Amino acid sequence: MSAYDRKTGVLTLTLDEAHIYHSTADRLPDVAPGMEFYAEKLRKSGYEIISVAADHLQVKAPENEIWELLSGQHVYL
Repeated sequence: MSAYDRKTGVLTLTLDEAHIYHSTADRLPDVAPGMEFYAEKLRKSGYEIISVAADHLQVKAPENEIWELLSGQHVYL
């Protein structure tokens, strides 16, 4: 489960959650990207990646921003 640390501003995002959130046009059917794919996507969008492992990553961002980026939807709609 993802966890956001308010003191540091770091979100720990699990691979399972990244797959659930991800519905933008760069999602290929029948292909579940690895965590490096998500780390690179976040880097290209200007987010600071703290660490990457096979099953999670840490990024300096609030969860709602990451959800919006991966889902292509606005959090308040």
